[in-house]
Amino acid sequence: MIALAALAFVAWGCSSSDDDGNASEKKSLLTPGTSERPTWVMPNFDDYEQTMFVRVLLQDTLQRYASDQDMLCATIDKDVCGVANAKLLEDQWVFDIHIGSNDTGKDITLLYYCDKIRRIFTIEWGKFDTTTPPTGEGDFYRPPFVPKE
Repeated sequence: MIALAALAFVAWGCSSSDDDGNASEKKSLLTPGTSERPTWVMPNFDDYEQTMFVRVLLQDTLQRYASDQDMLCATIDKDVCGVANAKLLEDQWVFDIHIGSNDTGKDITLLYYCDKIRRIFTIEWGKFDTTTPPTGEGDFYRPPFVPKE
């Protein structure tokens, strides 16, 4: 019985510690950084055989920090294949991004520049797929750039 109680106490302590780790990581990501506004350039889509379009909604945690100076960049193999500026749509900051590629199934990385925080957030996002619907639900359409609450 004592061993069971001790095991429960250790498990509770570990989960509490994990939560604190996410909270402190999230807090540090939201403190002002020193990143300058990137000079990402929209690619020439004539250079690509295929394109896809997705409306990316900024996650709730970052909405209050967003502005029309924010940018979103999509890269495949570290090459810029799409750039979008933030726009306010029905009280939500969104990015309408066109992405070009010559290969289906390639991994896409998203880079989000937040002007107010002066940080670039990066996430491995998904695979290039021209059949992806432009809008939808879930982490693909609202990428978690900072740890979820």
